[in-house]
Amino acid sequence: MDKKRLTNWWIHWEDLKWPSPDVLDNIKYKADKYVEANISTAVIYGCHFRWDYMPFFTLLHDYLGTVAEELHQRGIQLYDHHSVNLIHRYDTKEEMRHVMMHSGPHIPFCPSREAAATWEFKGKRLNDWRMVDVKTRDVLYFPQYASEGFCHRNPEFKEAYQQYAKQLVADTGIDGLMADDAMYYMHFNACGCEHCRAELKRRSGIDLPPIEDQTFWGNFDNPAFRDWIDLRFDATAEFHRDLRKVLPEEFALMSCGASSATSGALGSGSDARKFLGGCNYVNQELCGNTPAYKHDPVTVNSSISHKIINASHHQAAAKEQGVRCYGTGYGFTEPSANIIWAVNRFLDADCHFSTLKPRLGLPDAILNTLPEEYDVVGKAYGFEKDHENLFAGEMLAQVAVYFSYETRNHTCFGYMSTGYTKDFQNTLQTLFKEGISADTIFSFPKDAKQYPVILLSSVLSMTDAEIAAMNAYLAAGGKVIVTGPSKLPQCKNSWNISNQADVDPEGFFSTIRDGVWHKPAAWLSNPQPVCPDENKWTQNGNLFYNPQRFSDIADSVLELCKVHGRPLPIRVLQSEGYLIAMYEDKDGITVHFLAADFDTDIDHHLDEIRFHRSRVNYINKVEPIGVDSVIRIQADSAPTVYTPFQSDASTVECDGDTYMVTLPDKCAYALLRFNK
Repeated sequence: MDKKRLTNWWIHWEDLKWPSPDVLDNIKYKADKYVEANISTAVIYGCHFRWDYMPFFTLLHDYLGTVAEELHQRGIQLYDHHSVNLIHRYDTKEEMRHVMMHSGPHIPFCPSREAAATWEFKGKRLNDWRMVDVKTRDVLYFPQYASEGFCHRNPEFKEAYQQYAKQLVADTGIDGLMADDAMYYMHFNACGCEHCRAELKRRSGIDLPPIEDQTFWGNFDNPAFRDWIDLRFDATAEFHRDLRKVLPEEFALMSCGASSATSGALGSGSDARKFLGGCNYVNQELCGNTPAYKHDPVTVNSSISHKIINASHHQAAAKEQGVRCYGTGYGFTEPSANIIWAVNRFLDADCHFSTLKPRLGLPDAILNTLPEEYDVVGKAYGFEKDHENLFAGEMLAQVAVYFSYETRNHTCFGYMSTGYTKDFQNTLQTLFKEGISADTIFSFPKDAKQYPVILLSSVLSMTDAEIAAMNAYLAAGGKVIVTGPSKLPQCKNSWNISNQADVDPEGFFSTIRDGVWHKPAAWLSNPQPVCPDENKWTQNGNLFYNPQRFSDIADSVLELCKVHGRPLPIRVLQSEGYLIAMYEDKDGITVHFLAADFDTDIDHHLDEIRFHRSRVNYINKVEPIGVDSVIRIQADSAPTVYTPFQSDASTVECDGDTYMVTLPDKCAYALLRFNK
């Protein structure tokens, strides 16, 4: 799949006046602007809860087909993007207002309860497909979206959606589909429908127990509960696998993906590798503000290095299947668009830039004055288009970090936010901050050529096959660094970690905070026991072990990585404040320097008049902080320096094999190219 430069194509209420000549003129105008902004692929946003638009499929598909036709004439692809299974539903005036005011990006439009009760698609009643709450055994409700959802294991729903997808492609001529939400937004509250219960019965021979049964719920020693976890992940894989069969061979299929590398993925059943049961393009959603705005506790503001952790997992999933990954980032101005693009290019992911104006909680009269995507991405996308050689090749990783599905999926320690995934994330984040490039891997290679060192941070559980593969890797000369809880025979320790949730039945399940945010169950953040063993390294052949968790011994782990990790052809001697990635292709090496931290500010007037606060801010200032103005490197030749966002030139001075690169002031992103 070719590399892409993606941007949203928003549908607004006025577009649903189609086939108004005014709407057609707007389509043509926007299509021309996409060409000017060097956009290769447009992605539909709006009309998101697609089943709510069932009475208007003819109108909507004709509009989409016209957009596709105009874009195709200009050499631009069009992907549709919608929720495969969520439906807005409300019972009160207050719930209706919540939907209309908070779900603006969806273009929320839904039937009354009375109308919805009679809706059918090709003879099948939509209400029969809905997810069921495992606690009440009644229809499951999603307060954060004022919605219900269809179960993606239900065979009637799967067949119906496949029929819809075929009709959509035939009617519109779109080039790809982002099929969202085949997962469990209410986590372990879902799904107790007859089809999910039947699958548990088939696998384990038991009926789904009531939530009071603590021999099942939260008991990771119970094989049936592990089956329940697995079948929920498998439903996601099977949904996309079966959808793939009805789509054209080269058609792009993708799904949503905020993160697969967190403990929360266990409850949601969301995992990039499972999506790849049928998808051929991997989405990584850079949720919230990029870069962060640190002064608003309500919006989502994770660091650049944290976003890289989640993306690393998705990149590994994509690489495993030989497909590409793209990152969806949200911003409103050129400075934010530039950084979102740079984060993706740093990761060798395609950039999907999105505004999210309806999340700002402002009147349309103001939103209509704010820039569109095509107003702010042109600079970054133009640089990429003109310098394709800078974004070629494979990343040169010095070490690999092993992601243990067995630990995450089948241990209580893997499900808790204070457990396994915390240490996995700390490991990657620390490596990137220290300038040690690392890949995420899911299996052990047969030799140590690509990865001379593999880190296992708090990998509590491994299958016999995984242990055998690790031992073969060790025998081939690879080195393994193990820290924290481990049950490997080479790793003697006194860790005693419970494999069952210690909580009352109701407390096992997640809830909703402030009517909008998913709130993990409180017990998931309980502190873990402290290891009584001393902070001491032992070595057994090529395996190094310390029983303490990574965050307590990070410095000594980094030293081992520096001693035994893969030596890079270009050595970075000084680059304070920058994250570093190095790529090699047949013609040379490109080193990326991306600022790790930023000073950001917002439009405070707009912020003060918001009528709701959700996820993002209107960031209008983005400046790197804590970065060196001079980068020192050792190399065989001088680099050519590119700074995509600065007009001032860089300078390069030489002292033997050491080069001093002086960057422009406040340089957020620099690329050093060393041609062979």
